[in-house]
Parts: sequence; C-alpha cells; structure tokens
Amino acid sequence: MDTRPGRVFPRHLLELPQIIHALAKRDFTPVFAAAKAAGLSYNAIAAACEMKTERVSLIARGSATVTSIDTVERIADGLHIPGGMVGLAARCWEKQAASHPPSNTGDDLMKRRQLLRGALAAGLTSTSLMHIAEARQGGDRALTTTDTVDIAHIESAAEQHSYGYRGRPPVDVLANLVAEFSEITPLLRRPQRASGRVRLAHLAGMVAGMAAVVLHDLGNRCEAHAWFRTAARAAEESGDRTLHAWVLAREAMVPLNFGAPRTAANLAEQARQIAGRGTTAAATLATAVAARAYASSGQRDKALAALTEADLHTPVRRRGLPSARDHVRRFAPTWARPAGRGWPDGRSR
Repeated sequence: MDTRPGRVFPRHLLELPQIIHALAKRDFTPVFAAAKAAGLSYNAIAAACEMKTERVSLIARGSATVTSIDTVERIADGLHIPGGMVGLAARCWEKQAASHPPSNTGDDLMKRRQLLRGALAAGLTSTSLMHIAEARQGGDRALTTTDTVDIAHIESAAEQHSYGYRGRPPVDVLANLVAEFSEITPLLRRPQRASGRVRLAHLAGMVAGMAAVVLHDLGNRCEAHAWFRTAARAAEESGDRTLHAWVLAREAMVPLNFGAPRTAANLAEQARQIAGRGTTAAATLATAVAARAYASSGQRDKALAALTEADLHTPVRRRGLPSARDHVRRFAPTWARPAGRGWPDGRSR
C-alpha cells in the first residue's frame, strides 16, 4: 500500500465530531472543505490523493461524491487519515508512525510558544483565538482519558505566573500559559497512577484558570468562559475544592463585569457551596463576588448578608488593611478582587 508522505490533514480537525461523522460515512465534502479552510489548496489535496483538482473542488462543494474504495484508500493515504475512521484496515504509515511516535522536545515547545506570541502580537484575532481554543480543546479531550511524569518545571512556571503580570504584557503571559497548558495535555492522555493524575489535573486547573483570567482582562468574554469551564473540569477531577471554588468565583466575575449580575450570583453561589465555610481566599472571594452581584442586581439583603459572611471568612487583619466589605465598596461598580487580587493562591498581580 502507498506510504508516500502526502499532505497531512490537520490533526485537530480529525477530532471534530462533524469530521468524524463524515469520515465514517465516507462523505468527503466537509473533509475537503475543512482542509481547504485550514490552508490546504485544492491542488495540494489533489496531488496528495492522486486526483484531479477539478474533482476535488466538486467534492468539496458537494457536487460530486466518492464511491470507489480505491479512491477512499488514496485519500486516506494521501491526507494521512487513519484507516479505521473510513472503515479501512490500519494503513502502513500508521504502523510506522506508531513505532516512531513524535516527542515534545524543547525546540517544539519553544516554537509553539513563539507561534502563540506571534499570533497574539496582533491581539485577540481569529487566528490567535484558534490557537488558544485548540490548546484548551486538547486539554478537554485529555481530561476524558484516564507512569509517573516529571512536571516540576511546569509547576514552577505556574507558581511564577500566580504572582501576576509583574510588568509583562498580558498577551505574553497568555502565550506562556497556553504553551504550558499544551505541554500538560499529552501527559493527561497517558495512563497513570491516581496520585499522578490528581497532580496533573490540579496543575491543569491552575494554568487554565490563570489563562481565563488573562483572557477576561483582555476583554474576551467568550474564550474566558470556555477556559474557566476547562479549569473547573480539571479542578473538580483533582478533588481540590479550594481550587474549584476559586475557578468558579473568578468565572463569576466575567458576567459581573459584563453586566449580567444574576448569572454572576449563580456562579458565585456554586463557588461558595464548594468552598464551604473554611477561612480560605477562595471562600472569601466567592462570598464577596456574590455580595457585589447581589448589590448590582438590587438584592440588598442578600448583598449585606454576603458581606457579613465575607468579613467573617477574612483572617485577622493587620491594622489599616481593608476588609472584604471595604473592597466591595472601593472597587464598585467594576469591582475585582477581595482576596489578594484573584489568583489561585490569593497573591496580587
């Protein structure tokens, strides 16, 4: 069977439900259309699959179909689509790839980081958001899968990020966080001992949560919500209720700052329930966010009750430092962070 390298179909597209469904039916219209949208020209697809360019174009537009098994094989080999996805046996190149799996080298990670920085240099454009979303989606997929791995260097980087921007442009911080999250993702896909899985999930929750905070600061509500959802999944899997509560409390600040206080209050209440009644930064943050959300939506009694509880959560303060109540008053109506300034461990940024 043909083992020529061909033009590899973008790997992330093979994980989209609509592409998986189309390949199972051997419907190549959405497959060719997605390849074209991802940067493969009809000429390149045709050359890889040993087809005429005009026929590729017709298939992509839905004006022609593929019925020959020979053509299906040529498409699978040319675009490196796994045989099982189109009802074929594993292709020769699949066996070769399995015996020589790619590795995430330092150079690869550096290139990924540089790519993210380059994409983000123009701001939160559709291209940079695509890279950011791909990293998060990879983590989502890995979190659904269940060897010991060395992640100390990622934990160290995450700790450094938890201290905040420190004069760095937010897009640079975001590029680093997304690159580090992408490094965690393949580790999550490996079978591991329970303790290693918990440690990875906790780290993924921290990094994803901080990426969400930066996206919120940059004004991208939609992507911030998506990253907070991923962070919440990871935190829940890790079993760290404090981290989970922090993620939900920080997510509540997105609708709060974008004019949806009732939605914010619902998220903040979820965070309060998860945090429990312990004296933690997450519990204080969740309660203070709830107070601000209730105040913004005109629910005075609930706001005052939450403020009182927030002050009870706050540890004994040095003279002159503000209470949670003072924080809410000071930062209204664009209130931000009562415990530290909203990072996982309560540090300022």
